[in-house]
Amino acid sequence: QEPTVAWDHNASAETIAKVKAKLDEFHITPVNYGVVGIPKDAAGARKVFEFARALGLRAVTTESVDAIDTFEPLVKEFDVMVAFHDHPKQPNNPNYKMWDPNYILEIVKKRDRRIGACADTGHWVRSGLNPVDCIRILKGHIISSHLKDLNEMAPGAHDVPYGFGVSNVPAILDELTKQGFNGNIS
Repeated sequence: QEPTVAWDHNASAETIAKVKAKLDEFHITPVNYGVVGIPKDAAGARKVFEFARALGLRAVTTESVDAIDTFEPLVKEFDVMVAFHDHPKQPNNPNYKMWDPNYILEIVKKRDRRIGACADTGHWVRSGLNPVDCIRILKGHIISSHLKDLNEMAPGAHDVPYGFGVSNVPAILDELTKQGFNGNIS
């Protein structure tokens, strides 16, 4: 109810307290924050983790691969997970690799177990990938999921109600269950 107040990891303690009170009023438990950039500088990264701790969050979702050496110690200190999010393949930007689950696996496989992937199934479909195959690649490293069903396997595909698209949501959920996934799905 305060349209001029920004809501992010730079929020004041007073603003955070107000939001927490409103969440409590409606019995809502926040679990993730992001997709947000995590700065490479230690002080900037620490602000993100302090915000996560203040809200009692389980994880922060990011694409900030370049900051992993900065935030891995914070993951351990704060016991807050970090999930790398995949956006669709960018044909005009060959340096963008977050769409590729093999790339994300290479980034996270030798890191603290609390650093993993946010499996955005819709963006994998937009990238021409089968979400079930991607989840299998990332087995044991999935922190959370943005579960989507899309109308077609194409870059311009749009979200549709579960079961009306090409994503095979039952197979995705079955694979997550087989892997013992215990994160959140949004």
